[in-house]
Order: sequence, then structure tokens, then C-alpha cells
Amino acid sequence: MKPHTKESEYLMPLEVAGLKYRNNFVVGSGPAVKTLDMITEIERWGWGGASLKLAIDPTYISKPPRYRWLKKHKYHAFTAETRLTFDEGLRLMEAARKAVSELILYANMSYAGEQGDDGWIRMAKKYEDAGAHVIELNMCCPNMSFNVESSGGQTHVVSGASVGSNPDIVSKTALAVQKAVNIPVFVKLTPEGGKIAEVAKACFDNGIASVGSTGNRLAIPDFDIDNPEHGICHLQDEPTLACFSGPWIKPLALRDVYEIRKQCNPDDMVMGSGGIERWNDAVQMMMCGADFIQICTGVMIKGPKILPKIVKGIQQFMEEKGYKHYRDFRDVIVPRITPTDQLTLYRGHAVVDEEQCTGCGICADVGHCYAITMKDEKAKIFVDDCTGCSTCTDVCPVSAISMQVLEKID
Repeated sequence: MKPHTKESEYLMPLEVAGLKYRNNFVVGSGPAVKTLDMITEIERWGWGGASLKLAIDPTYISKPPRYRWLKKHKYHAFTAETRLTFDEGLRLMEAARKAVSELILYANMSYAGEQGDDGWIRMAKKYEDAGAHVIELNMCCPNMSFNVESSGGQTHVVSGASVGSNPDIVSKTALAVQKAVNIPVFVKLTPEGGKIAEVAKACFDNGIASVGSTGNRLAIPDFDIDNPEHGICHLQDEPTLACFSGPWIKPLALRDVYEIRKQCNPDDMVMGSGGIERWNDAVQMMMCGADFIQICTGVMIKGPKILPKIVKGIQQFMEEKGYKHYRDFRDVIVPRITPTDQLTLYRGHAVVDEEQCTGCGICADVGHCYAITMKDEKAKIFVDDCTGCSTCTDVCPVSAISMQVLEKID
């Protein structure tokens, strides 16, 4: 497949804090944005922006990368990663700025020393001098000090997700950096701790240009119960917590963006990330409140060439629905998310299409249901016992069961 370079292929322009993006898609900071060749390829495939691989100063916990892509479960996990040193990040930014012309370049950075805000400011100023369009403060990376703490270890380093759920610390640092540089400051937040919307609001209240979520979680990967002492990664002995990402995380990522948008103002620029592989994933993210869409794992596994198909799908969707701009459908689901006690429910029961039913008995095995039995090798529904949960419609392998809708429940 050849890159699509026609400007007409990317009719989703966006302007934020004086920066003009040709579209709102950004390759998220990660292993696919660590070399100049990777960055030029990202521009060639039409992305609006690219967030360079995280640089931590001073560098710590930088080891050879250990990844696993478990396609059965649709998740990517890594237990170790090589970080860019600050000097490497600066050199890469300088080279990238000279090599690209349309790509908005983010300096994804995290300070891990003892100077507090002064350390963040020093890094940001040097990245600005190196040509960065955006400073992206990394307050999310879960395999930094947060990994050590969560695994029972001890560290004097406090950075990333270890402070990312504290509204006062994050917003104060972000504001200090923003005052020190002349380019926009974005903040990438952690969902760990459950305060992502609160932290986002604190950042927006301090005038930060854009705030968003990270598409990963710290977790224990699937392991061999016959050899539990061994980790799942090749060329690694011990099991450990891993950074998880990929399609499985999308429902959680949608929630993060929804919570941020619900608590913040309509004009606040929200970045959504997590589990996005296809055009409809991106539409869902925007419907939950996202302006920017960052994709990391999808690019790691399939390369930057995934973008044209995503953009084409969104354009077709917009044409079919009569949308002229992504803002026409951004937030559409936000006011429609309804509390459980206010849901409109209907009485009803399951119905079996006997001609389609193969008599496999899977529906009758559902452990919480007493309304289904097998008779003459067909599933039978006892209507009076059916609660209307609809599990049977999902487990039936031939879609032989549907739900009969009766009256609305008052």
C-alpha cells in the first residue's frame, strides 16, 4: 500500500493554541516514535502529529524491551522498556524538526529528579529550543516509579503515575511549565487512582491547552499455572507487573474520556487514547468527548499505514450522517449516559426460533437462569420465569433466541 498524500484525504483539520493540524490523529508516544525514519514515515502516511518516545531525566529503569502481543486476548503487554535519555530525546527532536514539514511534534517528557518544578521547566525549555511544537508532560507511565511501588519495591523517585492522580501537583507543575515556555503544554494523565477527570479539570482551570488519557493499565499478564515462577516474556525469567494496552482497553478508555469531558468545558481540548484500531473506534472516542485521537499500540502492531483507512471510514460515516465537522458528533453520547436508577426498562422474555435452534443446550446451561429447558432437542422458554436478562441471546451460537418486548416498566 502506498501512502495517501492528497490533502483531500485528510479533511479533519484542527487548530489548538495556534498550532494547525492537518487532522486530529496523533501517533502516541511509544516504541513506534523513537527514530527519525519512524517519524518521517508517520508524516508520509498523513498523521497530524507524533509524540516522540518518552524521555526521562534522570534516566532510570531503562532495560532492553520485553513485549508480548497476545492476539487471542487482544492485548499488548510489556514488562521492560528502553527509555530515551534526555539528550537522545533532544537530538531526535532537532533532527525530526528539520526532516518534517506538516507533522506537529510533541516532546513527551517526565522529570524524575529532586528539583521539582525546576527540573520539569529545564527539560521543557531545552525541548522548546530543540524545535518541539508541544510539550507533553507524561504523568501516566505505569512502569516507572508506580510499577516499583505496586510491585512491593521501594524507590526515592516520584514521577509518572505516582503523582499523576494528584490534581494539585499535576496542575501546579503544568502551570509552572506553561509559564516558562512559549509553546503549548499538554498533559497526559493516568487513570490509576480514579481521579482522571478531577486532575484534568485542575489542569484546564490553570489554562493548560489540552489534557488527555493514557491507553494503558498496570496489570499482571496471563501466566502458565504449571510454571508460575516464570514470566510470559521471552528472554526474561521472573513474572512481574506489565503495562497493558490494546483493543481490550477501549471500554475503559472511553470511560476516561467521558468523565473528563463531563467535568470540563465544551471548549477544553481533550485527547483520547486506548484500544483504537478502526475508524469506528475513533468515532466512539470522539462521541465520548475526544478532540485529539492518539494511537500507540495499533501503530506498533500494524504500522503508521493504518491511518488512511481510518480517515476514509470516518469521512464516509460523516457523509452518510450529514456531519460537516467532527464537532458535529463530538460529545453526542455524553448527555445520554443515564444513571441506573433512571433507565427506561421494559418487561419482556426470551423467544426461541425452533427452526433455527440446533438443540445444543448451551442456553440451558446458563447458571443464573431457570427459564430454559431442553425438550425434543429444542430450547423451551418458561415465560413466567424469564427475567429478561438476555444472556441466552448472546450465548446462542446460531442466534436462535430473541427478546420479546412487552410493556414499559413504571
